[in-house]
Order: sequence, then structure tokens, then C-alpha cells
Amino acid sequence: MSKGIKSILKVGGETAILPLFLFLVLAVCLPLLTVRRLWFRPRAKPRVIWGPTPIINISTNAAADRLYGYRSDTLVYRPYYITQDFTYNLERWWRYPWLALFIPWAVFLWAVMRYDIFQLYFDGGFLNRTLGRRLELPLLKLLGKKIVVSAYGADVRTERITRSLGPYNCCMDCPQRLTFCICDEERAERNQKHVSRYADVTLSMGDMVEYTPGSRNDMFYWAIDLKKWPFVGVSLSSCPIKVVHAPNHPQFKGTRFLQRAIAELQAEGYAVELVMVTGVSNDQARDLYVQADIVADQFIIGWYGNFAVEAMALGKPVIAYVRKPEQYLPRGVDCPIVNAAPDTLKAALTCLLTDAQLRFEIGVRGRRYVEEVHALERVGARMDSLYRNLWSGPNRETGHSCSGEMRVL
Repeated sequence: MSKGIKSILKVGGETAILPLFLFLVLAVCLPLLTVRRLWFRPRAKPRVIWGPTPIINISTNAAADRLYGYRSDTLVYRPYYITQDFTYNLERWWRYPWLALFIPWAVFLWAVMRYDIFQLYFDGGFLNRTLGRRLELPLLKLLGKKIVVSAYGADVRTERITRSLGPYNCCMDCPQRLTFCICDEERAERNQKHVSRYADVTLSMGDMVEYTPGSRNDMFYWAIDLKKWPFVGVSLSSCPIKVVHAPNHPQFKGTRFLQRAIAELQAEGYAVELVMVTGVSNDQARDLYVQADIVADQFIIGWYGNFAVEAMALGKPVIAYVRKPEQYLPRGVDCPIVNAAPDTLKAALTCLLTDAQLRFEIGVRGRRYVEEVHALERVGARMDSLYRNLWSGPNRETGHSCSGEMRVL
């Protein structure tokens, strides 16, 4: 069957599903949820659902929620790679076209009857890529749900703003516009207005704050389980010194600048080896991270990635380009990332290559930074405060509040 015919059948099928879906929401779900609110004592703690964007952070964030007693689950339609970390993975059901047509609608109905807080991203919720996409947020509000929308990067970055940030930016090496990020200014603005109208709160951090006016930028919501990432530090006698880089998308990581800097250092006689981590399992990747003397993260986006968080947790010195440290980084916390843009990268590497003690000390400080900012317990505490405010307002007795900048908890 041709793609064109399949597309017509899909649109026709969704057109038939939409009235039935709205009937079920308005005639069944809304009355049941209203009765539950009126006649039953509200849950002491709301139930939280994360998805469907299949980034691994939703799994660790749900784990952070559970530390504070929340029922917090994740649901994805198609993961980026095989993992057991998501609560519900519906990938196998997408093999059947007609069944796949019903899945988003069924998931939405199931979720609204089961969960109270919806943790979504700017690229859409469970009805994303259906005719009901624009209805999802208003329906969630109608049904009394709380909505938290966060940015992860590609879901908010637009070309005009990105290029205005300086010579080193996410667009400079992009091979195909509108493929990797939202890019289009008008489309992004419409999406921002729609999200802002219905979301109870929007969250952002790092360079993503440039694209999300009105967002809270103090939550630092990338959580990591430090029990799975124990401190190992660095050797004081490595030779050659291993610089580890994990470019899932080299065109957005500034990989070419790193390769050039390493090549020049090798030509000058430095005993340095560049280890590129690509196309390997998570366990193999972690083994390579453990062996690193220096971790090179990314150099054109202007913010550090999850790879940097994992590396700092291991006690590795990290080099990355943070465009506006005074605005992007958490206040009152020592962030030891060696800040280097492409034009200062070689000098930063040279400094670390020639001082083993400095590498070790930065690694120790990096572990401390992750413990204070990204550990499950820290992210969970900040989310707990947010949920308390959304669910029942500020708790005056315990002093929980969501206002103001992030404090070290």
C-alpha cells in the first residue's frame, strides 16, 4: 500500500475517532472525575505521568519523584534505543497500523483516569501527531489535571534566536533545517502561546531559557541516580591521556573543533588520545567513560548535556561551552566545568593535559556539583515542592514554596 493511501486512511480514521473520543471525554471521563472530586477525599499525593518524548531523563525524573512517595510512571510510544527503564513502552503495538491509529486516543483516556499531574515537553503530549493535538491541553485543564511542560532543547530552539546568540550556535553546522529542531519562528510562537495558556508551569534551563519566555529556570530537572554512577575519579599517572567524547549528533556538539584541537596537540608532541564513543551499548559507553582522564562534552550549543552530568558524577573533569554562566548555571553552587568555546578549546585542553592534580581536583568538585544539583534526591525535592504547590497550594507549615530562584536543598 502506498504512503499516500496510508496517509489518507489514517486521516480518515482519525476523523472518525475524534467525535467518539470527545464523547468519551465529555460524557464519561468528565462526570466520573467530577464525582470523584466532589465525593471522595483527594489523594494525599497526586499521581504523575511522564511522556511520551522518549528521552532517558523522564525515567530518572520519575525515580526522583518516587523517592518522595509519588506514584510516578513513564510512557513512551517508540524509544530511541532498547531499554527497560520506561514503565510503559508501547513500541511493539505500532507494528499494526490500525491498532496504532487508536493507541494515542486510548492512552489519553487511560491516563486521565489514572493520573493527576502530566509532565510533558514542548513538542506535545500523548495526542501529539494526531488530529487531537491542539485539544489535549485544554481537555486536561477541563478534566482538572495539572500540567507541567519542560524544554529539552530541540523542542524549543528556533533558527533566528539561535543564530543571534553568537558565532558558535546550534545552527552553524546543521545539515538540514526543520529536521532536528522546531526551527520555524511562527510555528514555535504558536506553540509557546498554546502551552503558556494551558500549562500550570513551564520549566527551562541552560540555553533553552532563550526560547521560553515566562518559564521557571531554577529547577535543573535532569536527575541522575548516583548509586548507578559511583565516583571513580582520575588517575594521576595516565599516559596517553584519554579525552572521551560521545557525539550522538556531531554536527551539534562541535566535534570537528575538538578533533582539530586534539590533532594539533598531538602534532605538538602531547601524549593525548581522543576516544569517540558512538554506536555502543550503554554499559560499554559507561566503561569508556570510567577510563577517561578528561571528558569533552559539547562546544557550540552553549550549555552542557546529560553526558556531562554523568561524567561529573564519575569524578571526571569536564570541558564544555556554557555561553552565559552567570545566567544559565545555578546560583550559589560551584560548577567546575571548564568553560571553552571552539576558539579557546585548545588552550583549555593544554591546561588540563599538563596538570594531573588539577584534573583530579576538578573531578572531585564535579562530583560535588552533581550531588548538589542533579542527584535524584535534589531534583526530587524540588519537584516535590512544585507538586505541593500545584496540588494544594504552598504548605505554610513545612515552608514548601515554588517561588524564587533555586536554592541548594
